Order: sequence, then C-alpha cells, then structure tokens
Amino acid sequence: MIALNTHLLCLIAADLRKHFFSVLVGMLIVCSAIYNVYTTHKTRGLVTQIEHLLQDKDDLMMEWRNLLIEEHTLDEHSRIRRIALKKLSMSQTTKKNSVLVELR
Repeated sequence: MIALNTHLLCLIAADLRKHFFSVLVGMLIVCSAIYNVYTTHKTRGLVTQIEHLLQDKDDLMMEWRNLLIEEHTLDEHSRIRRIALKKLSMSQTTKKNSVLVELR
C-alpha cells in the first residue's frame, strides 16, 4: 500500500511538472477572477458612500440657504428698528408710557 501511495505521488508530481504552465495559468485566472469580484464589491461600496456624501452636501447647502434667508429676515427687522429709533425718535413701550383706552 505504501508503495502504491509513493508511486501515485510520483505520478502526480510528474504530471504537475509536465503541465506546469497550464496549472499556473489556471491559478492566475482564478486569482484574477477573485480580485475582480473584490474590486467590484469595493467600487460599489465607494459609489454608495459618494451618493450618501452628495446627499449630505445637498442637505447642508439647503440648510445654509435657509439660514441666509433667516439672517436677512432678522437683519431687516433690526434695520427697521434702528431707523425707527434714530430718525423717528420712536421707543419701546413700557408700562409707564402706555395708556389704556377703554371702548364703551
């Protein structure tokens, strides 16, 4: 039995030496296919990440525009108040300078 196993191993080794180039090309093809699957998987992950980042960018741009609109709106109120104080000598009403008028 040991002699049969030894003879079989010698035959396998001789066959591998005889077809070394074919075995090497086959192994390279399998490695290339595995690498292709790996790079495709990574590319899809990166494309998904880019899409999420672009969506976040769009959301932030919209929020920034809304904040600019809010800033201009608040600035307009303070401008009106400043003009009322300086040019028209208006002031904020208090309890002392308020008059309650009753309607009968």
